[in-house]
Amino acid sequence: MSRIKVAVIGLGLMGQSQVRNCFDKIEDFEVVAVCDNYQPYLDKMKDYFAQTGRKVEAYIDYKDMLNNCDIDLVAIVTPDFLHEEMALDCLKKKKHLRLEKPMAITIDGCKRIIEAAEKAGTVVQIGLELRYSDVIEKIRNHINEVGDVKLLWCHEFRHPLLKKEGSTPDWIISKKYSGGTLIEKNCHHFDLFNMFAGAKPVMVYASGDNQVEYKHTDVLDNAFVTVEYENGLRAMLALCLFAPPKNGQKHMPHLEFGLLGNKGRIDMRDDELFIWDRAGKSEMHYTYIRNNYEAHCEDINLSLIDLAECIREGRQPLTDVHTGLNSIFVALAAEISAAEKRIVYIRELEERYGVSYKV
Repeated sequence: MSRIKVAVIGLGLMGQSQVRNCFDKIEDFEVVAVCDNYQPYLDKMKDYFAQTGRKVEAYIDYKDMLNNCDIDLVAIVTPDFLHEEMALDCLKKKKHLRLEKPMAITIDGCKRIIEAAEKAGTVVQIGLELRYSDVIEKIRNHINEVGDVKLLWCHEFRHPLLKKEGSTPDWIISKKYSGGTLIEKNCHHFDLFNMFAGAKPVMVYASGDNQVEYKHTDVLDNAFVTVEYENGLRAMLALCLFAPPKNGQKHMPHLEFGLLGNKGRIDMRDDELFIWDRAGKSEMHYTYIRNNYEAHCEDINLSLIDLAECIREGRQPLTDVHTGLNSIFVALAAEISAAEKRIVYIRELEERYGVSYKV
């Protein structure tokens, strides 16, 4: 079976890692072209391919690449504000697509991508790779042990966002380019809430500010977000972007995720998992050992295995365009709520933008 020919647009930290640690590690794929309008990133990738003895086309303009290169799949790993335009151009060319999260920084942008994807009839995967991670998969396998889930939570207490180079330096700390912290950073976590809730979110309330790390910007550096779902489940995100860095302290997790039901509780602490029953008679502890910590590559590889199968079989992946839109519904509601200090109802966003949340 022939390999899937891949072009990667965006060669910052994530893009470079996805070439080296992901696409180059999975036999189904062959990287045949790369693109970035920031010459130092492009040169770095050229050096990498030269060292591996491969001829890979390199482009400054992604439209030239789409017009001149024989490719099956495009991976868009660019700053968030470029996702929509590039995705639409790729879908016009009827290319399969792996689009980094967030799918777009507006609901209108998500709508346009969904319409283009339906017209193109190609496979589109949104880069919400946490759904594919080993530990999250373990939670899915054991979720019946907690019974009727009532509470979900996610705590992300971490160091500040990494500085961005490239043609738009530090785009990640500007709402104009990222949509805001809760869209850029936390659509991953809202997606997990949506998945485990298995119901439509009704309302979102958020409180946050930027008075520690990002006073000079318009993005949040800490927040609490509460989401209520139609089935009565409640979810809470706690975010801090100025927590102490993890420097070998084995008991200080950056990311915690948990579920509590009428029969038991599940806690994820980075790559460790704990499962307890309500009666206190049992405890399960599981640790996932990573070989590579760079840029979520091991989780991304699991998502790419699914993507290859979807392309071969002509079906849509676990994290499809509707999954991407749903995560933005909650994230945007949270951004509005924090800014306007009020509850935001999902139905008001549906009415405003003329698109529905799909369970």
